[in-house]
Amino acid sequence: MRKKIIAAILIMANVLSLASCSIFNKPDDDNDPDETGETTMSTSEEKVFETVEKIGKALAECDYGKFKENCSKESRDIEKNMPSISKDNGDDDYKKPKVTDNWRVRNMIAATITYKIDEKSFKSGFWGKDCSVDVVFSYKDYHEVLGMREEFLGPADFNTLLYDVEKTIDTKVNLKFKKDGRNYLLENPDDLLPLYEYEKIDDMKFLKNYFSLIKNTYMTGPGWDPVTESYTDTNTFTIVFELDDRAKNYIWRYKYAVSEGKGFDWDYKFISAEINDEYPTEIRLTFSQDENFKTGFYHFFLYDPQTKSIYGLEYDVYNTQDGGKPTETSETTT
Repeated sequence: MRKKIIAAILIMANVLSLASCSIFNKPDDDNDPDETGETTMSTSEEKVFETVEKIGKALAECDYGKFKENCSKESRDIEKNMPSISKDNGDDDYKKPKVTDNWRVRNMIAATITYKIDEKSFKSGFWGKDCSVDVVFSYKDYHEVLGMREEFLGPADFNTLLYDVEKTIDTKVNLKFKKDGRNYLLENPDDLLPLYEYEKIDDMKFLKNYFSLIKNTYMTGPGWDPVTESYTDTNTFTIVFELDDRAKNYIWRYKYAVSEGKGFDWDYKFISAEINDEYPTEIRLTFSQDENFKTGFYHFFLYDPQTKSIYGLEYDVYNTQDGGKPTETSETTT
C-alpha cells in the first residue's frame, strides 16, 4: 500500500510539473486552446496584449464604445471625462458637456496617448483565467504649452504648439483581465481615469479670432485718395493691416478676397488659397489686374476659416473712362 501511495504521489507530481510548464513556459507548438478548452500562458499573454492594444487605441481616439467593448464592466467616470467629439455629444446630450474650445483641447491632449507594455510584469493565474500586466501610458506634457500663451488663437493654435512638445506625462497602471470565452476583458477600467484628468484646461483663454489683434486698417497705392476714401483709375488695390504687439506670437491662417457689389450680391474677383503667416508684425496684401477696375463698390478683406468671419474695408472705385464719379465714403466690415 505504501508503494502504491508513493507512486500515486509521484504521478501527481509529474502532472503538476507538466501543468506548470504549460502555464509558465512558452511552447513552440500551436497556441490555440487545447482539447479541454483550457488556455496556455502564451495564448493568454497574446490575447491580453491584443486587448491592451485595443484599449490604448480607444483611449487615444476617445471612443468610449470601443473602450467599453474590451471591459468587463462600465466605467461612468471614464465615459464622463473622455473628451470625445462627435454628433452624439451636442447640446442635447446630457452625458457630455458642450463641445467648447476647452473640450477640444482636452481631445487634442488625449490624441497623444501612447502606451508601453511591461512584458516581464505579466502574470497569469491557474489556466490563465485571470491575468494582469503593468502598462505605462503616456501623453504629451501640455503644461509646457500653457506656459507659452496667455491667450490662444483657438484649439488649433494650442495643437500646433503641442505637436513640438517632447516631454510626456507617464502613468503606470496595473491592468487586470478576466478570460471571457477566447478573449480577455479589463476588470479595472476606472484605474485609467488619470489619463483624462487635465489641470488648468478650463482656465485657458481664447481670442475670438485673429482680427482682435488688428489695431488699424487702411488702403493705399496708386490712385488712392484718403480724403474721399476711394480709388480712381487704378488696376491695383493694396490693403494694410497694422497689428498690435501680441500678433507676432501667433501663426496666422487666413484667406483674402476681393469682390465687387452692394448688399450680399458680391462678384468675387479673387479668392486666395489659405495662407500660413508666421508671427507677422504687419499684413500687407496687393491685388492687381491688367486693366483698370471699373467704377463700382469694392471689398478687400481677410477671411478666418476657423471662425468663418471676415475683416476688411469697403471702398469706391472710379474709372473716368466709363464716366465714374465719387459717391459715398467707405465703411469697415467686420
